Amino acid sequence: MDLRIDGTADCETCHMPMFPVAMTDYDVTLECANRHRSTVALPESGKLRRFVHNWVARRGAQLHEQHERWGSDDEVE
Repeated sequence: MDLRIDGTADCETCHMPMFPVAMTDYDVTLECANRHRSTVALPESGKLRRFVHNWVARRGAQLHEQHERWGSDDEVE
């Protein structure tokens, strides 16, 4: 599986777009809407690494916001 220039890829199972959800010093984990996951080597290109990092950061921010909302729903009576 190869990453596109924007840091995404196509799912080999369902052909939907896959987005980076996690990264380490060596690899990137991608996930599609159907929750299929794939791991690829971290790209050597600095520009592509920044794209991957941005995807992961945005997903983390989105999850954080969701958890904030869920937590505030418990406090409302």
